[in-house]
Amino acid sequence: MSIQPKFNSSAVSSRFNRFIEAVEIKQIKRLQYLGEMCVSHARQVPASTGFTDQTGNLRSSIGYAVFKNGVAIHESFTPVLEGSEGAKTGQALAKRVGAKYTEGIALVVTAGMNYAVYLESQGRDVLTSAESLAKQELPKLVEELKKNINRALSE
Repeated sequence: MSIQPKFNSSAVSSRFNRFIEAVEIKQIKRLQYLGEMCVSHARQVPASTGFTDQTGNLRSSIGYAVFKNGVAIHESFTPVLEGSEGAKTGQALAKRVGAKYTEGIALVVTAGMNYAVYLESQGRDVLTSAESLAKQELPKLVEELKKNINRALSE
């Protein structure tokens, strides 16, 4: 007498795919959270170490997008003062970078105005400290995700 399964390979595949989708959703949520942290941090850098708003375009160009296989699935670029041009420029830069350089699920944080690089080269903090924050926080978020996955697998 042999053991007969009460399921088929498509049921196993379907269950596995649902699990992968749930993990991807959690990854995306964590990257959104990290993006919000980075943008909030970068926008709050004091003028003494960062920069002074004149038009609001540079601060407005600071934002983020989350990509899945090169396609933006979530983005956040909020104009500051009269900086709607900056928000559009930051968003366009994030989309160019994300489409060209990302695969899988990725976070792109930008300061989209062309003079952001100049300010950074002069020792001003436009995104430098936000990048450091991301490098510090990302491993914690990944570890938390791993724990949640392991917990789900052991149930």
